[in-house]
Amino acid sequence: MKSITNLLILSIIGIAYSYPLRCFHPNYTFPPIEEQPKLIKSEMPHIYTDVSLLDKNFDWRNINGTNYCTRNLNQHIPQYCGSCWAHGSMSSLADRIKIMRKGEFPDINLSIQVILNCGQSAGTCYGGTALGAYEWVAQHGVPDETCQVYQADDFSCTNENICKTCGYPPGGKCNAVETYKKYFVDEFGPVSGVNDMKAEIYRRGPISCGVDANPVVDYTGGIVDDRSSDIDHIIAVTGWGYDKQTDTEYWIVRNSWGTYWGENGWMRVKTGINALGIESACSWAT
Repeated sequence: MKSITNLLILSIIGIAYSYPLRCFHPNYTFPPIEEQPKLIKSEMPHIYTDVSLLDKNFDWRNINGTNYCTRNLNQHIPQYCGSCWAHGSMSSLADRIKIMRKGEFPDINLSIQVILNCGQSAGTCYGGTALGAYEWVAQHGVPDETCQVYQADDFSCTNENICKTCGYPPGGKCNAVETYKKYFVDEFGPVSGVNDMKAEIYRRGPISCGVDANPVVDYTGGIVDDRSSDIDHIIAVTGWGYDKQTDTEYWIVRNSWGTYWGENGWMRVKTGINALGIESACSWAT
C-alpha cells in the first residue's frame, strides 16, 4: 500500500508539474518569425561583418574583464507565469543599454511587469513573442523595474500599473507616479543562422531566441546537442564559446528559471545544428 501511495503522489506531482516544464501554455501557438512585427532602418551587421575573423570565444559577460550582462531572473516567482518572451527580450535589451552606457553603474533593469500589464498585444502569462515586446517598447517606452516590480501576473494597463509608489503604513494606499524615465527602441527585427547571429551579437549585443525547453528542464550542465525544435520558450544568447576537450562550439545562453537551474542559471547549446531550435527564431532591438 505504501509503494502504491508513493507512486500515486509522484504521479500527481508529475501531472501538476507537466505544464511549468515549458514557458508557453499548451494552447498558445508561437507564430512563424516571418509573421511577427519588425522595424529595420539600418544595415544589418552580417552585411559588414566577416564572422570568420571573429574569435572562437566571445562572451558579453567578460569583455576585457568587464561584464556587460545584467542580472539573472526567475519568471516563476511569486507564481508560475509563461512570461519568458518578456524576460528574454527585456533582459537582452537591458544588456544592450548597459553596453551603450559602457557598463556604467547602476544597471538599468527594465520592468517586465509593465510589458505584461500593457503589452498584451505581444503576449501574456500564457506566452508571447520578443518581437511583439520590442514593438510595444518602440511605440510606448518602458520604465525600469523600480517603477513596477515583477509580480508574475497579467494586470490591467493603468497609470498605477506602469509606475507607482505606496505610502505608510504597510498596506497603505498606492498612487501612480507622474514623472519617470522611459526607454524606447528605434529598430527591431529577426535574425537566424549561426553567422548572422554571431554578427548581430558581436556588433550590437545579446539577442533573444526561441528554443524547445522540454529537453533541458533537468539540465545541470554540459553542452546541449538535442535537435528538438518545438519552440515553447524564449531565452537570451549573450555570446559563444569553444570547448577544446570535445572540439565543440556552443552558444552562451541565459535562462529565466533562477540560478538554481543549469549552470548558475545559464546553459551552453551546440552551434551549427539548430539544437533546441535556437538558430531559427531569434530577435534583436536597438
